[in-house]
Amino acid sequence: MTHPSVEKATLRKAILERLQKIPDHMKAAESRSITRRIVESLPQDIAICGFVPLKTEPNIRPALEEILQRNQPLYLPVFDGKALTFRKTTDLETLIMGPHGIPEPPKSAPILPENLPLFVLVPGRAFDAHGGRLGRGNGGYDRWITEHRKSGVESKCVGVAFDHQIVPEVPMEEHDQYVDAVITGRGSLASDKQEVIS
Repeated sequence: MTHPSVEKATLRKAILERLQKIPDHMKAAESRSITRRIVESLPQDIAICGFVPLKTEPNIRPALEEILQRNQPLYLPVFDGKALTFRKTTDLETLIMGPHGIPEPPKSAPILPENLPLFVLVPGRAFDAHGGRLGRGNGGYDRWITEHRKSGVESKCVGVAFDHQIVPEVPMEEHDQYVDAVITGRGSLASDKQEVIS
């Protein structure tokens, strides 16, 4: 039997190759659809955790701008080694380049308060219809989601992906965390125990 870590590495490579074959104009069009679905799904009275997308991920920056225009609290990920935290941002232009080549809020930005209900947009390399998620490989989101869920706060973690990133089944290990739903250009997939985001 193939070990899950080997299966994950194989799937990451396959998805990356799949994404690299998609023309830029098609990624841009699908990103606009995904952004629209995100904006339509956002609750009005809750803090949002977003992410600044890599080139291989849906461009959700317009959704982040919309959140800021609504004056909703927006927190973005900051990596300190392998530890993932979130810090508040009020202007995407003030982000600085982080150690992984991803723009992030400066260390002086307010850190996400504990026990705060959240709507969390989660990046990933692949997702499945059960809420299974394959991350980028450093485990930062899995550890953060695990700790946040231990608080018992009512939050929703929603994956964001191109249709090409949806697979029949993501290899999951004990420490891996499922998301509550996944937003794609075609619609939304809910995990087995969660309601569909329409």
